[in-house]
Amino acid sequence: MKFGVHIKQSGPGSSAAGIFDVAAAAEELGYHALWLFDHLIGPTEVTTTYPGAADGVYDFDPEFNYYEAVAVLAALAARTERVTLGTRVLVSILRPPVLLAKQLATIDDIAGGRVVLGVGTGWMQEEFDAVGVPMERRLRRLDEHVALMRGAWQGVSSFDGEFYRHVEAGFYPRPPQPGNRIPILLGGFRDAALRRVAAYGDGWAVFSPPTAPGAKAHDLPDAAVLQERLDTLRRFCDEAGRNFDELHIVEGATFSTPMAQLEAHAALGVTACDLVSFAPAPTVVERAAKWAAEVGTEL
Repeated sequence: MKFGVHIKQSGPGSSAAGIFDVAAAAEELGYHALWLFDHLIGPTEVTTTYPGAADGVYDFDPEFNYYEAVAVLAALAARTERVTLGTRVLVSILRPPVLLAKQLATIDDIAGGRVVLGVGTGWMQEEFDAVGVPMERRLRRLDEHVALMRGAWQGVSSFDGEFYRHVEAGFYPRPPQPGNRIPILLGGFRDAALRRVAAYGDGWAVFSPPTAPGAKAHDLPDAAVLQERLDTLRRFCDEAGRNFDELHIVEGATFSTPMAQLEAHAALGVTACDLVSFAPAPTVVERAAKWAAEVGTEL
């Protein structure tokens, strides 16, 4: 299991300077990756049930900063040299796929092939309404969204789907990674998400719907729950003719997560961990340095 650090792009005290301070420290300390969450707006009233909290309440002040993930990826590509740059996860279908494919290929080229794209379907109705994208059938929309981007990354392509289409055109520069592909991780927890990981994903961004009071989406699932989900994913991979062992399994944790829990998850096959802290950037840097000194950046 390789450890990455979550970039503090939102919440109280978030700033451009803080983003760059955390990124520079993480790279210098030897962490494997920098990870980002995604939201476009913070409604003053959210009527949608938030799946990331046991009480369903999205607790976020609409006046807090929330730096847009794709723009931050571009900035980090220019300010770092080695670390993987990833989203866990981007609600990609809130963005036109032709534009997003072009942006990500450009960023990956600037970064020298370091981008990993975690995608999910989103949950906030108000956010979909704000950008004029229907929330209905968003899983099928995501299927097409990914297919269009992958086609575009091959250089010259056309697309004619149910939700998206474009004429044959060139989309250079292509991502410089092998096969001109940006690895795509799919978020989610239910069978529908895992079937898509097996069908066309390069990996799984692990999320577990919290059930305990006070639990949050970045809390680790119980090892037995994770084992069942991984066994299910392995079965879906067998059915799809995929090699389960080639998948990237990425989860989130905190700097206070017990080491025994992380070791158990690594033994189950989790390959990377995004260490999340919502503290001010200087505190995140301190925690990252302490973790690197006491635990290391890889299990």
